[in-house]
Amino acid sequence: MSKRLRWAVVLGGALVALGVGAFLLAKTLPVDWRERLTGKTPEAEISAYLQAILSQDRQAAIDLWEVQAPDPGRLTRLEQRRQQVTDELLALGMSEFTTFQPQWWTTCCEPQVTCYSRSAGGARIQVQVLDSTGMPRIYVFDIFAREQPYWGDAMGNPSRDWVLRDIYALDQEPLFWRLVYESNVKWLDSESTVGEPVD
Repeated sequence: MSKRLRWAVVLGGALVALGVGAFLLAKTLPVDWRERLTGKTPEAEISAYLQAILSQDRQAAIDLWEVQAPDPGRLTRLEQRRQQVTDELLALGMSEFTTFQPQWWTTCCEPQVTCYSRSAGGARIQVQVLDSTGMPRIYVFDIFAREQPYWGDAMGNPSRDWVLRDIYALDQEPLFWRLVYESNVKWLDSESTVGEPVD
């Protein structure tokens, strides 16, 4: 065997081993890591929509917001919201945006907020946009896995196909995912009243 042929065999074997290793590594990585590596994250969905807004491409923005609802009435309201919010954002003359930390939601069995992104089937994310004068406005983006419910750990955390489902101003209610997480605050000292310091 010639020296050149030996190098070709060694190089070919190394490339095959590298490919197999990369495939096995990709299959064993947690789902959220795989999504970050491929760029398929809820934040990427938000960025794509807002880049369309920055480019004043209304149709691209509309196409990125996939409307789905369990009943015709809510479907109609979501379609109207998609048009209204998209037009509102286009009219702002948005200059930049900041995406905040997601609030992750499990969507199977007992839907609830979770700290573990890999078991989540949905993400509710606040985004601050700056209008043409630099004034901030907060919108909430609901990004959910296309296949619902997402079973997470119960099904081995398969990769999710994230989809933009709803956008609304901070003072509005969601239409797609109707659950809202609100924490309760209670006084530990029952004798103190609001505004009074606790000794």
